[in-house]
Amino acid sequence: MPGDAALGTLLRDLRRARRMTLAAVARRAGCAESQLSYVESGRRQLHSWLAEKLDAIYQTGGVIGSLLCSRTAKPCSEQEQWVSECEVLHVQLPRGGAPVPISRREVLASLGVGVFVSPALASFERALGAVEPTRDVLQRIEGAFDNYQIAGRALPPSRLIDAMTGQAAVLDNLRQRATGVLRTRYLALQSRYAESLSWFSEEADLADDALFWTDRASQWAQGSGWTAMSAYTFVRRSMMAVSFTSDGRRAVDHAQAAYRMPGVPERIQGLAAKQMAFGYALSRKADDSARALDQAMTLLGKDSDGGNELGQRSVVNDDLYAIFRTTCDIYLGKGEAAINVLEPRLTTLSGASARTATITKAKLARAYANVGQPHEAAQFARQALVESAAIQSLSARSELRRAVPVLGQWRSRDDVSDVLHSLNATTRSV
Repeated sequence: MPGDAALGTLLRDLRRARRMTLAAVARRAGCAESQLSYVESGRRQLHSWLAEKLDAIYQTGGVIGSLLCSRTAKPCSEQEQWVSECEVLHVQLPRGGAPVPISRREVLASLGVGVFVSPALASFERALGAVEPTRDVLQRIEGAFDNYQIAGRALPPSRLIDAMTGQAAVLDNLRQRATGVLRTRYLALQSRYAESLSWFSEEADLADDALFWTDRASQWAQGSGWTAMSAYTFVRRSMMAVSFTSDGRRAVDHAQAAYRMPGVPERIQGLAAKQMAFGYALSRKADDSARALDQAMTLLGKDSDGGNELGQRSVVNDDLYAIFRTTCDIYLGKGEAAINVLEPRLTTLSGASARTATITKAKLARAYANVGQPHEAAQFARQALVESAAIQSLSARSELRRAVPVLGQWRSRDDVSDVLHSLNATTRSV
């Protein structure tokens, strides 16, 4: 039976990142080398026993098993009677074993207000009762978080949301039973999961979910005394204003709240200033955008005083700064500098993050349209459309929607007309 090509690609990348051969992994997993090769190429299904073995070999904290479970979601025990048929999370517990089915709606209600009780949640808590909130368990869930981030660069966010929501529920239970400094660390990690879920929900075009998780990240960050994350949640709100509505004024307002928060690290101030630059550019306030961008570059260029784990991590240094500067140019209706800077970087960006590369291609479509080159604009728009559908990227589709008014002047051209038709059929208005 055919397998899962996207998950297979992730497995191949995890193996190569650890510089392991197929033969070495197959020997440790107790399977044929050909079977592992077929799984990585998407020609054969990954079975749960092999997922468990690979999690142990790659030390991924149960991520492979959780992604497999979210892909093949079926009730795993007699608890099915308690859980809605179409709203089931299958949660991997830190100790391993069969996943526990719980209602997504009930989990979100419990995480949001903390008072929702049901037979399924009670059973989930009993199952977790055997897991002590130790430092080792915390480190395992931290390791899983890092691997979810790696997976998110290539997999559609909808493949990750359920698994990570389950881990947020696990953390909530463990945090309530932890004490002292360890409790604070559990709470901070719960905030990181929530912030990441906010981003994945945004990319999946789930506005309500993105806002829910942003609120949870803020709530748990405040509870742990994590000023950097508390401020960064306002940067996230600014990003959502850009992605969902192209509202430059609101993007600036949210970013200013983060920038002015007392005690905020300079790195977070820099990310907030970057968002102000984007917001001003969307509002066509070129001078304000330039000042905010210069401020962002200065702050982000300093030695970090906190917040290193927040913000863009898959692309760093000069490539990231180039994206910031050229994005402002594109929003202001320019394009030549953006083309010269971004297009040569596409190969590097593709190697670091397929998602970032797709968003960059969408920006290049707008840049070429801005300088009056419809053929190149249509080519990049078509590539970005195909790739954004495969990886689920609202950010890329939003960039393409912003290009529509400029592309519209060449709608009599067949290539542009085809792209505009596809855009209208597959993207939301922003």
